[in-house]
Amino acid sequence: MGGYWGRSGCATEIGDSLYARAVVFQAGARRCALVSLDLISVSAETVAQICAQIAARVDISPDAVMICASHTHSGPLTLAYRGMGVVDEGYLADVISAAAESVENAFAMRKEARLYYARPRAEIGQNRRSSHGPVFRHAHVLWCEGEDGCVATLFQYACHPVVLGAENLKISGDFAGEAARLIERDTGGTAHFLNGACGDINPFQTNADESTVRTVGGELASAVLAARSGAQELSNEQINWHLRTVELPLRPLKSLRKQSLILALKLLGRAMLKRRDRGALNAARARLDWALDARSAQANYSQAFSIQGIAVGSLVFMGFEGELFARYQRDMEAIDPEVVVCGLANGCIGYVPTADEYERGGYEIDEAYKVYPGTRGIGPESEDIIRAAAEDILSCLRDKSANSP
Repeated sequence: MGGYWGRSGCATEIGDSLYARAVVFQAGARRCALVSLDLISVSAETVAQICAQIAARVDISPDAVMICASHTHSGPLTLAYRGMGVVDEGYLADVISAAAESVENAFAMRKEARLYYARPRAEIGQNRRSSHGPVFRHAHVLWCEGEDGCVATLFQYACHPVVLGAENLKISGDFAGEAARLIERDTGGTAHFLNGACGDINPFQTNADESTVRTVGGELASAVLAARSGAQELSNEQINWHLRTVELPLRPLKSLRKQSLILALKLLGRAMLKRRDRGALNAARARLDWALDARSAQANYSQAFSIQGIAVGSLVFMGFEGELFARYQRDMEAIDPEVVVCGLANGCIGYVPTADEYERGGYEIDEAYKVYPGTRGIGPESEDIIRAAAEDILSCLRDKSANSP
C-alpha cells in the first residue's frame, strides 16, 4: 500500500472500490480531458504511458490531458516510495490501461451539456503545520448538465485523504472516494475528485475508522450537492491549454550524507531490537536506503516540474506535479477566483513548500523527500520559478480566450 512509511503490513481486503474516471470537453474541434485516479500518486513516466495509450485511442492532444491522483493513503502502491514495499508492475499496467479506457469511454459517450460553476463553503481540513497557517473553507464545483440531467460533477478540495491512518490495511479511497460515491448516487452522473494544494492540509480527524470516512466524505458531498441549485452558468465555450516544464533547484546535501547514514543505521538497530514493530523497521530501512542512495547519487542540481493549464470556458484547471503547500492556491485564487488548482497532477515530485516554510523545518521539509525516489528535495528558490510560470500560463490562456471568436 502507498501512503505511510511505517505500515505494519500489506493490504488484507478491499474496503471500497477505486476508480479511474474521465471527463472529455469539446468545443468545436478542440478537445481536452481530465482524468481522476483514486490513487496515492503516479510518476511522470506512468503519466506519459497513459497519454500515449490515450493518443492511440482518441484524437486528443497529449498536452490537453491532465492526469490527477486523489492522494488517498489507503490505496495500492503506484509510485516507488521508500519503505512501502515494491510497486506491482502488473497492477500499474492495469491502471494505465484503465485510465486510457476511461477517456475513450468518456469520448464515446459525450453529449451536449451546459456547464455551471459554484464555490460552496466546505470546511473539513486544517493546516497541519500551524494553527495560523492557510486553510480552505470552500470547494470548487463544475456541474455538467445534459438534457436528461447531470452528466458529470468535478469537485475540488485541498486536503490529504488521511482519515484512515497507518494501521488501516483495507483498500479505500478515503473521504474523497466516499464523497464521489455519494455524489454519483444522488446525481446519476460521474463524480471526479480533484485534490488541491493539500501539502500542509489534513482533515480534522485522522487515524480514524471507516465510519469517520463516511462522515467526512458525507460533509464534503453535502456541500457539493447543495451548490448545484445556485451554480452560475459558464458563458465562454472556448477550450484552451498550455503545458510547461520548468527546472527547480535542489537543496544541497552538504555534509549530511555521513551523518544521515549513521543516524539511519542507529534507527535500524533500534527497530531490529523491537522486532514486533514492523512499521518502525520498515521506516528505519527506508531511511537507510535513502542514506545509501544519497551517498552514491549523481550530482543533479535541478528537478523537472510540470505545470499545466486547461481552460474550460472561463474556468482554468491549473495542474502542478507535486504536493503544493496551501499558500500557492490561496494566492492564485486571490489573483483569479476562477482558477482551480490541482495538485498531484501529471506526476508527483514530492512536497512543494513555499520559501518561508523552510526555516520552520518539520516533516514536509526535512524528511518527506527521503520517501520519494529522488534523494533531495527542491529548494526555497523554487517558489519564484513556479509562481512566474503559473502566472505566465494563466495570462496566456486568458489572452487566448479574449482573442477567440
